[in-house]
Amino acid sequence: MGKRISITLSDEILEDLEIWAQQRGQTVAGLAALLVEKAVTEAQISTIKLSEDTSASLRELAKEEGLTPAALAQKLLVKALKQKDYDK
Repeated sequence: MGKRISITLSDEILEDLEIWAQQRGQTVAGLAALLVEKAVTEAQISTIKLSEDTSASLRELAKEEGLTPAALAQKLLVKALKQKDYDK
């Protein structure tokens, strides 16, 4: 079970969040939690440092696939995560 926290938002941001949550059929707290989780995950992924060899290989493979290196890395990560779920 998760822990509760308290945050302070500007009136404008809270209003936008309320509208967005309503459009998605979610609570404001649920949408806020989802957004924080996504931001943390993206920040963690963006800090991953690749070796020069790995970076060069990724660029080469991405070019062959017609993708950007970031798009290929995301595709490979999702594939690996799905495979991990099947192995359980």
